[in-house]
This record gives sequence, C-alpha cells and structure tokens, in this order.
Amino acid sequence: MPLRLKKEISEEEFYGHFSNINTPHQTLLCFSLKEDSKTLWKLWGHAFNNPGQCHAEILVLREIENYLVANIPNTTKYNITWFLSYTPCHHCCDEIINFLMKYQTKIGFNIKAARPYYLKNDQNQKSLKMLQSLGVLIKMMGQSDFEDCLYLFVDPCTKFNAWPDLEVQSIENEMIFHHLLNQEDNRLDNHSFPNDVSSPVHNESASDFGSHVLFSKIPPEDPNKTPVKKDEFSDIRTPQKICFPQRTRQQEKEVKRKLF
Repeated sequence: MPLRLKKEISEEEFYGHFSNINTPHQTLLCFSLKEDSKTLWKLWGHAFNNPGQCHAEILVLREIENYLVANIPNTTKYNITWFLSYTPCHHCCDEIINFLMKYQTKIGFNIKAARPYYLKNDQNQKSLKMLQSLGVLIKMMGQSDFEDCLYLFVDPCTKFNAWPDLEVQSIENEMIFHHLLNQEDNRLDNHSFPNDVSSPVHNESASDFGSHVLFSKIPPEDPNKTPVKKDEFSDIRTPQKICFPQRTRQQEKEVKRKLF
C-alpha cells in the first residue's frame, strides 16, 4: 500500500529518500496531524507516490480530510506537519490550496522538504508562492529537521548520522528556494484554482513528467564553499518512480509525540 498509517519508516528508507545529496526516483512523505493545544498526534504515518495514479501528497490529503470530516469540532484548530523528500509539484500545491480553502480558519500547515522539485518551472514557483501567501510555512530541511524526522518517524533511540555535505547542500537548497520564490511575478495574481477535485496529477504518468528539467543550480556566493556537482541534477526524472518495497517490521506505537 502506498499509504501507511501509524507506521514508522526504516532507516534505509529514511536515508535513501531524505539524504539531500541523493536524487531518489520516488517521493516519500511523513506526516502528522494534531490539535493545536495538544501534544499527541491524532493521525500520522507516511506515504509514497503511486506511479501513474496519485502523488504521495494527494494520498495523505485524502486521508487527513476523511479524518477531519469525521472528527473536527467547530472550535478546534489542527496543525499539519509534512516532511517531504521533494517540494510539492504545482498539481499537488493546487490540491493543498483546495484543501485549505475548506479549512483555512482551522488548519496550520508546515512543509519541510529535503530538496526542491523542478523549482525553475514557472507553475511550480507560482503554486508554492500561493501556498506561502495562504500561510503555509515551507522550508528546505537542515540538519535539525533531518534529526527531527529520524526521531519522529524512524526511532527515537536511533542516532542520526549526518552524510557528507549535508549542510552545504541544505544552504544551497535554501538559497535557491528563496531566490526563485522571492522573484517578482505579476502572473501570480492570475493563478487559477482547479474546480475539479480530480487534479491532473491523478492521470499524469511518469513518462509525462520525464520531459521536465530540474532547476539550474545557482553558483554559491561564497567562493570557499564546495559546490555540488552540476551533473548530479542534470538528468533527474520525477520523484514519481517506483512502488516502495514491502518490508517486515515490528508493529510500532499507536501514538507518537510531536516534539517540534
């Protein structure tokens, strides 16, 4: 199943998908939903994209919305936190926007991503800007965020092992993210909201995404900083790649604590 509720991920899955110097051909999303004044999570788990069908973001949004429809009191505010291996594409951003239009007075949304996803694409830029304008907090993950993700979704007793150039790549990702999203774009006001709940992402195949080109790397301002090799990102295909493998793992705790 692409979506697993109340299931932790393995160390192999964590390092394979969240290491920001790698470019995995699949999207992994770890998520939590909690009441604003509470510590314990009401809903949590992880999801991979379902190739040719749904992105991980769509699967998780559906599950969260089903929970909210059945459980949300009129006076309660909920907070959603996502740890993503890639920033959402514009189709997924549109779905998040539609979701927020229903619950905007009751939902706080926080997205932390290991790496940008085709950020030079105009549609992706505009959609991410629109999310920010609606109050969604979006950032590139740094070491403390990777540590939080490991602690919360792998094992709180597991030591985080930083990979080489983690901080260098995090700083560069953050620089690229802010540079491109802070550019003036008058077309942002013309952003259209999809009326149909079935976003094109549901019908887009991996081959459709394969024609995109990932963002061009911006040269580091600091001449002493070791740049990431440009060819690492020169022929990257979509995170919509393969179904994640089944793994045998002991049942984990039914409730986790949100510590950030």
